[in-house]
Amino acid sequence: ARKILEYGQRLSGYVNVDQLDEIENFPLDAKQFLVVEHPSPRRLNVNQLSLNDLKRHPYISFYQARAITDYRRLHGPLRSLDDLRLSKDFPSEAIERLRPYVEF
Repeated sequence: ARKILEYGQRLSGYVNVDQLDEIENFPLDAKQFLVVEHPSPRRLNVNQLSLNDLKRHPYISFYQARAITDYRRLHGPLRSLDDLRLSKDFPSEAIERLRPYVEF
């Protein structure tokens, strides 16, 4: 239970039960007893956070955080995650996984 809570805090909230698969040694048969109702994760403002703050989120690597800060420096604030589609550090799966956790 502690690992579920800790990971949920790092994520800033669960949006899907399948995210429990990302917890090391989580018993997959326990997922059937859990439900995520009314997901409302805390959102990260990607236009205001520093590189270090961005990379703390489990779904943002150092290279992705650097791509975000470089984009802001070169092009101004991001208007959507689609602005990052041309970056090699943001495949479409990574963008979709991040979508519920960011704001602009």
